[in-house]
Amino acid sequence: MATSTNKLLCVKCEKVRATSKCAGCSHDYCYDHLRDHRQELNIQLDHIGNNHNHFRQRLNKYINNSQIHAFTQQIDQWEKESINKIQQKANENRELLKKHINENRELLKKHINENIHQIEINLNKQTDQLRNIVKENDFNEIDLNELNEKLKELERQLHQPSNISIQNNSTSSFINEITVVISSGESVTLISNTLSKLCKSFVGC
Repeated sequence: MATSTNKLLCVKCEKVRATSKCAGCSHDYCYDHLRDHRQELNIQLDHIGNNHNHFRQRLNKYINNSQIHAFTQQIDQWEKESINKIQQKANENRELLKKHINENRELLKKHINENIHQIEINLNKQTDQLRNIVKENDFNEIDLNELNEKLKELERQLHQPSNISIQNNSTSSFINEITVVISSGESVTLISNTLSKLCKSFVGC
């Protein structure tokens, strides 16, 4: 800081006194103002240090956010491609179903009529059973559960004839599963049963 001690004009008080020259600004300061000047420099240094720390924080935040953004983009791209595959597979099966129905309309109509006829037969049987139970007043929880299950089965047959079915292939892997691998070697599986259920909700997945 100080390089010499001479009686010169102090740049602050403008008095001739024993002074020291600042090697940084090359000005002469008396001892009192030299301390003030030094304090000013310390304040400036603290200010620079604070700015440095703030910049470091912003840099770290930028680096972290940039990495997250980059990885998020990869996951978003995987999601988009997977959804496209599901939609494509669903459309293919819809078209296949339409084609099959158009080519076998009479046969399907026959199967549907036969299915409805059988449902009516079973429903009439249950009607007679219900009438008998009410008439005799002879039933318990087992009887009620049995009647309820038979009715549910008739409903299922009505909405899904036995000759037409949608099958879920649980072994299909046309959608690749992705994981996030941490540097420590640990991994977190991002794709859970939710995606599997989503896939199975589409026809033919």
